[in-house]
Amino acid sequence: MIRFISLIVSVMSLGVFTFNRTPAPTTPTEVVSEVIEKEDFDTNILHVQFCGDTLPLHQATVAKRYQKAIQFYNHPSFQRSRANTKKKMKQIESILKNHGIPSDFKYIPYIESAMNASAVSPKGAAGYWQLMPATAQGLGLVVNDQIDERKDLVKSTKAAAKYLKWLYRELGNWTLVAAAYNAGPNKIIHRMDQQDKDNYFALRLNGETSKYVYRLVAVKEWVNQPERSAEWSKVETVTKIASYLKRQRDAADVAQALMIASAR
Repeated sequence: MIRFISLIVSVMSLGVFTFNRTPAPTTPTEVVSEVIEKEDFDTNILHVQFCGDTLPLHQATVAKRYQKAIQFYNHPSFQRSRANTKKKMKQIESILKNHGIPSDFKYIPYIESAMNASAVSPKGAAGYWQLMPATAQGLGLVVNDQIDERKDLVKSTKAAAKYLKWLYRELGNWTLVAAAYNAGPNKIIHRMDQQDKDNYFALRLNGETSKYVYRLVAVKEWVNQPERSAEWSKVETVTKIASYLKRQRDAADVAQALMIASAR
């Protein structure tokens, strides 16, 4: 009896029972639908994708990491760099397309070198795509004391496209390819075997690689979805998402209880 009263209270809180003449939802589907319609929440904020796959932003850890990446690029210098590199980005996108690489990878030079041909890492990676000397030479680029084709936008992008295609043949997933571009394929494969997981968002990786895909997606989103990115940059957004998802789960639980009760 107590359980039945508790169920009625729960359902009433969702607007299933009313004390006016407005028809109340009578099926489990109508219960969930009414809750969704009443939500003051733009679900578009959750529809963030990388290479056609939606990020699991319903997971709290993923949402928090993504928000940090969005906030990382929320500054004027990034906005200025975007304006100054539009022509280069078109060149990169065209080359990647010709090699069958998803256009989302065109943002790698943003996070690798800030689109700076002269950028050199402490380990010796250089150019737009921050290729190591041996990797670049293996991909057909000339790298010596006189010439460094890693600094050539077209040649280095073609080399990077070859490398990305090879990584995809090895890993079979574009998100893992992005992670492997940062950490190297052997490290990613080792982590996958060690943890028995093949999902980037579930793998425990080193600090830099665990942020890499998030930052890649964040750059893409700031370029293409600035309003959605601005919403993500707000501190309270993650809390709002958690509350929204909890209400959805609660509504589903009530709908299931109604279904069980009606079947008796």
